[in-house]
Amino acid sequence: MARGARGARRAARPEAEALSAARFSRLVAAELRLVLRERLTWAILAALLAALCLAARTGAERVETVRAAIAQAEDDGARTVREARAAHARYARPSPITVNYWQDPTDAFGYMTYFLAAHAVKPPTPLAHLAAGQSDVQPALMRISFGFSTVFDDTAYELGSAARLRLGAFDLAFVLVYLVPLAVIALAGTRLAAEQDTGILRLIAAQPVGPRRVAAAKFGAVGLVALAGVLGGTGLALLAAGWAGPLAGWGGVLALIAACLAAYTLFWVAACALAASLWRGAVAALAILVLAWAGLTVALPTALGLAVDLLAPRPSRIAAIDTSRQAQAAFYAGETGTRVASAWLAARAPEAAARPGPSEKPEIKRLARDAFYDAALGQTRAALGAHARALAAWSGRLALLSPASALALALEKAAGTDAARHAAFLAASTAYRRDLRAFFEPRILAQALDPVPVCAGCPARLDFDAYDAVPAFAPAPALAAARHQAGLSLAALVAMALALAALAHRRLRRWPA
Repeated sequence: MARGARGARRAARPEAEALSAARFSRLVAAELRLVLRERLTWAILAALLAALCLAARTGAERVETVRAAIAQAEDDGARTVREARAAHARYARPSPITVNYWQDPTDAFGYMTYFLAAHAVKPPTPLAHLAAGQSDVQPALMRISFGFSTVFDDTAYELGSAARLRLGAFDLAFVLVYLVPLAVIALAGTRLAAEQDTGILRLIAAQPVGPRRVAAAKFGAVGLVALAGVLGGTGLALLAAGWAGPLAGWGGVLALIAACLAAYTLFWVAACALAASLWRGAVAALAILVLAWAGLTVALPTALGLAVDLLAPRPSRIAAIDTSRQAQAAFYAGETGTRVASAWLAARAPEAAARPGPSEKPEIKRLARDAFYDAALGQTRAALGAHARALAAWSGRLALLSPASALALALEKAAGTDAARHAAFLAASTAYRRDLRAFFEPRILAQALDPVPVCAGCPARLDFDAYDAVPAFAPAPALAAARHQAGLSLAALVAMALALAALAHRRLRRWPA
């Protein structure tokens, strides 16, 4: 008889499951109506939208500031060319005035040291509104200089207010990474747990439907509301801040970022479901979720940052400064400068080095000094560059271990404010400085060894006028790296969300006793 009863129950179970499956869509719709009728839902969504709009406005102001600075640099470069041409025309006529060689635009050395306004730029990407990243301490614009001032490539700018640096940027990345989970917890943290506290869960359990379907309906409805609020609110905030493209090939990256944000939101919905499956009540569920939020968005990324510092130890900047000081002292000690200039000239113009005098010319000594300085600091600069690349590489690897870091890195890559792009920018600015030196050096050397005045009685000493031929800086592309990182972050976030959902699904096999 007991065996027959068990068989009857087994036969009735598929019927109950079929019944719940048929009513599941209506159950989701009913839960969705309940969620949307709650005033707390709309209060949470309104607060989230306000935060997103404020953050998007902050990002838009930052992007406008960067674009204005780059435009100003371009104007400065064009202005110096105009001034050099005007001075060239003025000095090419007989006149009693005297022009210093280092201020003479007809002298390649004078143009390089006095007129040249060359800049390395890191222009904002079409998605730069998403994340400020480290842009407040990593410049998007650097004026190229020569000589002893270039021991560090990342110090040619003003940091601004130390208090603002300590507070950080209230950008979209901050809202999406830190505040969206809190909004999801406020929406979904007490689902099922509140019914358990009020006793309604017993009535639900008495119905012919299992806990998995009830949980799927409740958290599915909240997930739909959360996705609509987060994705829609982010889009509205960007439009309200004046962002309207053009994407210029970045549409795929934008789609991947939206998918990452959706996966991140669903990760926290799954975390709420897992907390509810513990059947500890609403207060305990909220406490667990808040602790999880603190651990996953604050503690774990901090620990990963410490791990990055251990895996990529920073070279001593004090040691680099000391190396620079020693190089300066060595060049100006005794006859070292003269010997260095003679050796430099002999390597480039042996026939001129045999004559007395050319190696004592200030232009020759300056070029030799810069070459000596570059050689002395070569190893130091290489170590700093290798550290920047290692730091970016380890950050990219370890970020995938944390949902918050994975999303933040995807946003920073899309915005072009990540550490890897800045490391590439510094390397490109160093290469650009070498290109400029390679352009000017032979012209300066030729004019120093064989000066040809423009005319008798003219203040202009020489005939340099290749202002438009000066190499321009070519910014490195950021699209491929952004697309790659967005894909990796999406895979990591989907895997984490599915892992939590699977664990919650396993725990929701039966109603609590």
